[in-house]
Amino acid sequence: MFATDRVRLRPPTPDDAPDLFRLHSDPELHLITDGDPFVPHHVGQVRARLEKRASEPADGDGPVSLLVETVADGTFLGSSTLWGMNVFNRYAHLGITLLPEARGQGYGTDVIRLLCRYGFRNRNLRRLELETLASNTAMRRTAEKCGFVHEGTHREREYDGDGFADMVVYGLLRRDWTP
Repeated sequence: MFATDRVRLRPPTPDDAPDLFRLHSDPELHLITDGDPFVPHHVGQVRARLEKRASEPADGDGPVSLLVETVADGTFLGSSTLWGMNVFNRYAHLGITLLPEARGQGYGTDVIRLLCRYGFRNRNLRRLELETLASNTAMRRTAEKCGFVHEGTHREREYDGDGFADMVVYGLLRRDWTP
């Protein structure tokens, strides 16, 4: 669907359930990537959710979830999403979650750039936002490398397993985006 020379983003299928289960069944990773409480699921529930999603018509204003894989051999790397879409004000949020073995290799930068291209060119958005824990230096570096500007800090906003941590907000305007 969308690709660089290294990574491809595509809609998940029910056959991707084992990979997505592996990614989203880590309670420690969940603490830093999701604002909701961790609820254990089994792979069958993940597959059922994917089957339901595949059978329903796409919602033009709903979140867009895309699987991240290598172009070379289709190795699963993680997931990405464009969420919180506001079609009237033409903005949305970006999110990525990569497997531990996929981190630190530049895949996140490729994924964020592909999501920006999708958001600005294919969804005609004018602004993209990215939020991450202030302690997530890798995501902060990736955001800045992709042209996002640090716009503020929400003090003690998200529970990180040890207490409430600061959340930083980054924004990128279409006019400042470099494809």
